[in-house]
Amino acid sequence: MSEVAARTPARSGARRYTPGRVMSFSDAVFAIAITLLVLPLTDLDLDPERLAEQLRSATPQIVVFAVGFTVIGLYWLSHHAWFSRVRTVDDRLLKINLVVLACVAFLPFPTSVLGTHSGTAGTVFYAASVAFTGTAFALMWTYLGRNPELFEADSAAALRRHTLVGLVTPVVFAASIPIALVSADGGKLCWLLIWPASTIASRLVSRTSRSSSR
Repeated sequence: MSEVAARTPARSGARRYTPGRVMSFSDAVFAIAITLLVLPLTDLDLDPERLAEQLRSATPQIVVFAVGFTVIGLYWLSHHAWFSRVRTVDDRLLKINLVVLACVAFLPFPTSVLGTHSGTAGTVFYAASVAFTGTAFALMWTYLGRNPELFEADSAAALRRHTLVGLVTPVVFAASIPIALVSADGGKLCWLLIWPASTIASRLVSRTSRSSSR
């Protein structure tokens, strides 16, 4: 069935769509963005006689590639996991998703900047870009949470927990900005807090959910 034919009018008069093409387009944007991350490495002018030295000097850029790949990869996992539960898409969700994809498509640029300019400006620019992207994701999940008719009926509680835990990433990156203004390396080290902070947040949210369900 075509996308146009799959439109079903909502009670409010809003148009509805099947999510297939939205997911395909989104996956394509993620795939292109994550592929673009490696281009700064492929552009390196390597001299066979100084290969080992040049590879060592490229280590910071390789690390930045790994960081950028991890960030975009985790955002893709989140998008894929939750959009696969979406049963119908309305116009507003389409627009919010486009904002999210614009943020994702933009991320290779600040990642490249960080790889070549790892000082204060590059660190702040990258942290702000990731924080903005995470905020856009949180807004999209919040919208879904407020419109449960768009996705699987038994996923509402899990989506709320995911939204709260997902806020850890933009909060940590945003909090690293003032630290990066003092020390760029200190700001980068703050990013490592995402993993323990996410674990703690997940446990707290799960405990709260169990307590409220009693």
